[in-house]
Amino acid sequence: MKMKKIFFITGLFIILLLTACASETAKELVKYHNSYLNNVNSKGQELNKIIKKSLNTPTLTEAYQIQKENAMPIVKEVEEYINSQDPKTDIVKELHQMRLEQFKLWHEGIQLKFQAVKKMGNQSVSQQETKDIIEESNRILKDAMALGKKADNKFLELADEHGLELEE
Repeated sequence: MKMKKIFFITGLFIILLLTACASETAKELVKYHNSYLNNVNSKGQELNKIIKKSLNTPTLTEAYQIQKENAMPIVKEVEEYINSQDPKTDIVKELHQMRLEQFKLWHEGIQLKFQAVKKMGNQSVSQQETKDIIEESNRILKDAMALGKKADNKFLELADEHGLELEE
């Protein structure tokens, strides 16, 4: 009888320990994802509006100024946010690593476009060179989007694995 009690208590302790670990991971996963949505997605939408506005200016010099003063600080904010994250659980660390790779490319692509606008405004680059820079930037941004899609899918898999219900 004493042995059964010891096995029961040990088994219960192991189940509680596993449940606590799973819930810690699930909590961190939810916190990481919600923070990401609040700090990155909203900034991305704001950035798109600013860039569209800048490209509707009469001159490339004005476009450059708008991007320099309004868009690039947002890029820096997003970069600082992503780099400041310090996940604790292995699962969230893996997801975060995917986001770091995504945003490294995203930052590179955005910087290339920004530099292209600057060079075009200064007329220090030919039309062909501008086209090449923008094509390279678009390729990099497309790769960043693909990494983002992988990270999104990874999150959905993890959410399903941990029984998290997502709001639609």
